[in-house]
Amino acid sequence: MAHNVPPDLAALPKAELHIHLEGTTRPSTREEFAARTGVSIPRGFTDLNSFIESYLLSWQTMTQLGDYARLVREYCEDAARSGIRYAELQMAMIGRPYDQLAEAVEEAQRQRDVVVKFIIDVPRALPVEVGWAMLEKAKGVDDVVAIGLGGPEDGFPAGLFTELFAEAKRRGYKSAPHSGEDVGPEAVQHTIDTLAPERILHGVRSVEEPTVVQSLVDNNIALALCPTSNLLLGVCPTIEQHQLRELWAAGVTFSVNTDDPGFFDCDLTGEYAIAGRLLDLDREGYAKLALDSVDTSFAPERLKAELRRDIAAWAKRG
Repeated sequence: MAHNVPPDLAALPKAELHIHLEGTTRPSTREEFAARTGVSIPRGFTDLNSFIESYLLSWQTMTQLGDYARLVREYCEDAARSGIRYAELQMAMIGRPYDQLAEAVEEAQRQRDVVVKFIIDVPRALPVEVGWAMLEKAKGVDDVVAIGLGGPEDGFPAGLFTELFAEAKRRGYKSAPHSGEDVGPEAVQHTIDTLAPERILHGVRSVEEPTVVQSLVDNNIALALCPTSNLLLGVCPTIEQHQLRELWAAGVTFSVNTDDPGFFDCDLTGEYAIAGRLLDLDREGYAKLALDSVDTSFAPERLKAELRRDIAAWAKRG
């Protein structure tokens, strides 16, 4: 029997927890920035490393005052159409001739449909000093809630960043690194052991080693999954074989997210529909997905309570 996606799935209130601000850029905006700066950005990619190349070229075009405000504004417009009410946007916080974090925060505070917080997106392939500089940049900015770790995993283990993450935690930030995308389950266990994460972004390759899956459950560590991203970057061979089924069955808590929708041509309603089909969810099941996104977010408790009420109301409408 065909799986029935609720016709009002876009209206289900959601939180998005694995999203890179620079990767939300609409294709038309990216082309405009590229033309303005004379940077040529390849359209295709086949794996994480070729995607990172395209991503970094796109990042090089966001150089003018107003660019980051525009990215936040356009993301929120697109997010609202998928029912996203709260988002944690990862962003690189240095490397500009102006204060792009202040600009992004100011624009985020103007938004009425989506509450936006930020995560320090530390690039693991660069010297750890870059991460320390980003952490300093975030000092005193209340809207920064966590520290992340992105980029190619192979050759850049989480342990290189243990002191940075420990200091970030001392400053009140949560730990939300990427792991288990292009490297296997041993990397996920290493990340758990060295960075004390509240959340791991991706983490899908944990399923290759049951003890690592159990470690996620035992330590109450949530994953932030991105099905379309995993398919396009070769982390799962087909969408039918996506690891979220095994993770769900094992009792791992996870949210569903878009990662870099400007590159992957996806939105959160579509990602929920994929998860719903793979897990054969009914209306209550979709509501649980949304609840898990809220519960594993770093949102203020008052907002969490409001979103839980609105999700319950959506579930009852069916």
